[in-house]
Amino acid sequence: EACRLTKRRDPEFLDTLAAAYAAAGKFSEAAATAREAIELANRADNKELAGTIQGRIELYSQGKAYIEPSQTEK
Repeated sequence: EACRLTKRRDPEFLDTLAAAYAAAGKFSEAAATAREAIELANRADNKELAGTIQGRIELYSQGKAYIEPSQTEK
């Protein structure tokens, strides 16, 4: 819903959507959505976010979902 409301222009929302796709086993959709998020992050000159998302694409290509560490694990 957040991606729809922002017309897919927020890289953080797209990153979250990509993670949800991966959690549902939809790894090709996850990777494609993550690449879209990286493009937007790069356009916004947010290299840190782009790099973080790139790491998640590597997980998706291995058939693995991204699980955010709990607050106690950070």
